[in-house]
Amino acid sequence: MDPLIQIFMLAVLVSLVTNLIRRKLITREDTLKMAESQLYKKSLLEARRKGDEKLIQKLMKKQEYYQKIDAQIAKKNIMTLFATLAVFYLAYIFLGQVYGNSSIADLPADLIIPFISQGNQLTVAGWFIISLIAAGLPISKILGLGGVSELTREAEKKIKE
Repeated sequence: MDPLIQIFMLAVLVSLVTNLIRRKLITREDTLKMAESQLYKKSLLEARRKGDEKLIQKLMKKQEYYQKIDAQIAKKNIMTLFATLAVFYLAYIFLGQVYGNSSIADLPADLIIPFISQGNQLTVAGWFIISLIAAGLPISKILGLGGVSELTREAEKKIKE
């Protein structure tokens, strides 16, 4: 099998695993709470700019609640970061063992991409990075990890209460 396809398949697997980790550790409710906290901060900033003391006082009563939410979500985000980094590095080490530091494809003569190619040679690491980006977006959409606008609307309703 062609090394380009093998590396792409590994990138799809890594992307799938990291997205499943993210989905398992950060629930839909957590994402909603993050959006709600961001809207709270935005509302507080706007109230301070306008000098609306009444609104500032109302929002400050909720500050402790949102600080707790931020701390909980930050803890989950850090756990997710370490788990996904572990998966990424395991895959990267595997690639290094199998392919070494070789190039796997020729690029057009004038095309040089920093960190992706060496001269006009596409590196294993470069193709892996490109493949991760290409595979990650559709996989996150398929797993339902990309719906920010719907969550923002729900958060707006909750923050107005």
